[in-house]
Amino acid sequence: MSQFLTRIDLWIVAGYLLAMLLIALRVSKGSRDVEGYVVGGRSMSGIVLGFSVLGTFLSSITFLGLPAKTFKGDWNAFVFGLALPPAALVATLFFVPLYRKQTQLSAYELLAQRFGPWARVYADLSYLVLQLIRVGTVLLLVAFAVAPLIDAEAMTAGPTAMYGNFDATVLMVGILIVLGVLVIIYDTVGGIRAVIWTDVLQVVILMIGAFWCIGQIMLGWEGGIAGFFKSIPEDKISLGAWTNWNAETGSWDWALSSVLVVFIYGLTENLRNYGSDQNYVQRMLAARDDGEAVKSIWIGALTYVPVSVIFCLIGTALWMNTQLDHSTLPAGIEGDQAFPYFIRHALPAPITGLVIAAVLAAAMSTVDSSLNSCSTILLVDILRPLNLVPKSIPEIITIRACTVCFGILGTAVAAMLLIIKGQDQSKALMDLWWQYAGTAGGGMFGLFLLAWLMPIIPRWGAAAGVLFSIPFLAWGTLCRDKLRPEWVPDAIPNCTIHPFIIGVTGTCIILAVGAICLVGVKAGILKPNRWHELHKETAK
Repeated sequence: MSQFLTRIDLWIVAGYLLAMLLIALRVSKGSRDVEGYVVGGRSMSGIVLGFSVLGTFLSSITFLGLPAKTFKGDWNAFVFGLALPPAALVATLFFVPLYRKQTQLSAYELLAQRFGPWARVYADLSYLVLQLIRVGTVLLLVAFAVAPLIDAEAMTAGPTAMYGNFDATVLMVGILIVLGVLVIIYDTVGGIRAVIWTDVLQVVILMIGAFWCIGQIMLGWEGGIAGFFKSIPEDKISLGAWTNWNAETGSWDWALSSVLVVFIYGLTENLRNYGSDQNYVQRMLAARDDGEAVKSIWIGALTYVPVSVIFCLIGTALWMNTQLDHSTLPAGIEGDQAFPYFIRHALPAPITGLVIAAVLAAAMSTVDSSLNSCSTILLVDILRPLNLVPKSIPEIITIRACTVCFGILGTAVAAMLLIIKGQDQSKALMDLWWQYAGTAGGGMFGLFLLAWLMPIIPRWGAAAGVLFSIPFLAWGTLCRDKLRPEWVPDAIPNCTIHPFIIGVTGTCIILAVGAICLVGVKAGILKPNRWHELHKETAK
């Protein structure tokens, strides 16, 4: 490696990492049993939890992914954040009381109560796969940012240098391993309390870094801030086409990433986050009362929207910089590399360390939540019901071991995504994440909606809905040009529907099957769910 961070930058990054470990040690006393490790004794403030929720939203997918998207195109991705407040309203009215009254530690206890163990296992597996993909995407994005700061020559020789350079690939894998190990350590030691309190610090650092970057770009622009905003081309801040109607063909084009498509996807995904994501449900359960849980949701939702504006502006500003004669970015640089390159070459030495600490914060605030929630799911929903944990081994040891295992798996997924990204360099990592997230989470969220809205339908009806959705979800994920596996038969056509719509459609398929079963129950053709009958008797 020919270039390293300056000494002061190293101290800033090292100080941040040390602070994470100290926080974990400080709060570890409250994580000596499973209850404390998972929900922090159910005594936490809504303000603290709200910043933790924001930290989970503001992963490196946002910190680096949003600038990459707006660098490559317009502000269409911003529409995703606009769907967050409506989803938060639904969460505060329905999900908070539902989970705090009817579950203990796992979000999927509700599914087991209403549709049986199979529903819980299906949701568990869907969630675990989804989180592994999320952890891998987050770690890979932050590795993209850190690598140029360590070895500028290997990582900035050209927009595609990292994929053909063996040393750069080794460097990326090494960064992934180091980051994975660091998060595993403090998450395993401190449990959910460490996750939440480190999230608060991470959000503060992340925001300082983001505001510094956009401030430096705008203040250095000719004409200052006013000149910067006057120079923004209208098409670069456009939200895109409002609908998918193609006037030329006189038909709907569902391959288009319109405002409608992104909003529907954003609303579905954010409802899935609040309604069936263990990360967010754990924070609801960790609050000391319903009011604090509601407060945490609104703090996270209402602060995310203006924050996402900053990251969109950064991407647009970097693109505008490439149009200048004296651009600080190399010609032809890819969207995923533009912001990391700017951090490395345009920021003053001390601030570089602060911003890279912010990038690390963005990654860790998401990865730690995913590891903690995944280990909770594995213990509470799988190991404990099946009596797979020997009585001689305390459960707190088991759940910590689960955290370590998922950290290792998530790091391995990041390496796999590095290979996938190398095969299709035109696709931003945020696109890959949104594609896989919608598909992996679609069936799980559809099943949850059945449990919430149609608990009267028979259990086999819910299972039928899931089975009908799986072929569509698999087709929409696998049959896509360069991502299409070789073993898929040529007779199966490629999916031309926008990836965002796949998960939404999968959810709708499950709801449609459930609706048919509901009509059958109401008409007396089908027997109602046994849980529903028992619930009526209990209510009497």
